Amino acid sequence: VIREGNEARKKEHKGGRTRKMSAGHFSPLAKEKRRNREQMNLELKNQFEYMSKFPLPLRMPKYAELTANKRGFSLTFKDDSWDGTVIDAFCKISVTKSLLGRVSVKKQHGQSKGIRSIVDVGSSKPNGKGQIDTSTPRVIVASISAEGGKQGIMVGDVVSHINGSQFYGSACDLVQKINSSDGELLTFAFNADAAVAEALRRRWLLSNPKKK
Repeated sequence: VIREGNEARKKEHKGGRTRKMSAGHFSPLAKEKRRNREQMNLELKNQFEYMSKFPLPLRMPKYAELTANKRGFSLTFKDDSWDGTVIDAFCKISVTKSLLGRVSVKKQHGQSKGIRSIVDVGSSKPNGKGQIDTSTPRVIVASISAEGGKQGIMVGDVVSHINGSQFYGSACDLVQKINSSDGELLTFAFNADAAVAEALRRRWLLSNPKKK
């Protein structure tokens, strides 16, 4: 009986040690999943560092197709002005409407080391705003409906082109053009303006120093 008990304890001890050894070793599939996870985390880290160093403009160019309807269009518009700077491309534009119906525009410039580096590329004055033009009137989106939102349009987007042609005019001019095209499908380009174009050009120069 004693001998049988000792043998049983030896088997139990041996089995426990085998289980511990198995638990301490990963299967080939588990090792592959672990490597993939580590690789994905590394790629995400590198991407985050790259975007922090070379940030994209807050207002990226976008395209939309909307049907003109003089009884109620998908967007409303507001007159605005571009100050002629590159840093405007990194500006968050918000539009608010008071209880009395007064519409106001607020602009908040992005502040980061990456934005500063892009704006300063080619600028004669470091730590400036990257002045490239004089103040110019423009039209921005003041509000959007569900149809416009589904196409990625946002409040503060700059109306740069309509039906393939660059738009010059006021918000009133734009509304009149839409009303005169009742029932037609109109194409719009937003944020394809000089500030965004120059910001993207300077970003490319900064990220490709050998090609300057």
